[in-house]
Amino acid sequence: MFHLPPSNKTERIGFLLLPKFSMLAFSAMLDPLRMANWLSDKPLYEWVLISRDGAPVQAANGVNVGVDHSLASAQRLPTLIVVASYDHEKLATPDILALLRRWSSFGTALGALDNGTFILASAGLLDGYRATAHWEMLESHIEHFPRVAFTQDLFVVDRDRFTAAGGTSGLDMMLSLLRHRHGEDLATKAADEFVYSRIREPGDSQRLALRERLRGFNPRLIRAIEKMEAALEDPRPMADFANAAGISPRELERQFRKWLKTTPAAYYRGLRLDRSRHLLRQTDLPIIEIAFRSGFSSAAHFSRSFSGRFGHPPSAERRPLTPKL
Repeated sequence: MFHLPPSNKTERIGFLLLPKFSMLAFSAMLDPLRMANWLSDKPLYEWVLISRDGAPVQAANGVNVGVDHSLASAQRLPTLIVVASYDHEKLATPDILALLRRWSSFGTALGALDNGTFILASAGLLDGYRATAHWEMLESHIEHFPRVAFTQDLFVVDRDRFTAAGGTSGLDMMLSLLRHRHGEDLATKAADEFVYSRIREPGDSQRLALRERLRGFNPRLIRAIEKMEAALEDPRPMADFANAAGISPRELERQFRKWLKTTPAAYYRGLRLDRSRHLLRQTDLPIIEIAFRSGFSSAAHFSRSFSGRFGHPPSAERRPLTPKL
């Protein structure tokens, strides 16, 4: 795919669909190929849908999608993309990992969409490569796969491996592919057909900037929150955030009450607790380590604060993670 030189020959791409995949993410990656064929009036791309056993696969929205082959019976393709979203830990089964390693040994370029990255990494097929993952999963993936150079990019292309974070990032990746393989004009026309005003670059952020999320809020308040989000592990006094915003602590308090109906201290504590909840759900770090990473100096204080916000102790957030294979 990206590793191939520009060509007008039909390129065959396989999609390995795993249960509970995101239909949005999959469609965003597949439809640019269809659009390229339609706009060029040529069969530039052909796609093959694959499942573990050849049976239809149910997406996260409940829609069953028929496939062409099982992973074991499918003819070898130049490119195979693993599409997974939910329950991805359970899907990294020994047979799937072994078959993916086999495809790699035959020279197939491998890609991953959303939590398909977890599947490839579990097979050791991203070791020594740069890769990305959905922002909610990055910390967990970094912890579990130290041999993979994870980034926060929207999508990453590294030699014969490519990964997209999920959501609509696959649309940007495939439009980038059209630009690389067939020129700017085709990529732009495809984007126009999708009413897509800007093709995002690989290094673009996965999330809306804070100023976009808090559009309409006082700019000084936004500056204070930016500083808070950058200091979750090492708590700072409210006066520091007021100074960063160029206002007095009293004015900072007034702005928070006016715009967010809370105090600066309560908002800051909420940010740190939200971070701890994310770490509890997505990593197997010890609870005391998560407490420290969220700016709490003791497990007891952390547990009381967590229970006060979420109504249950930190241990109740734990979900079993699939062991590394």
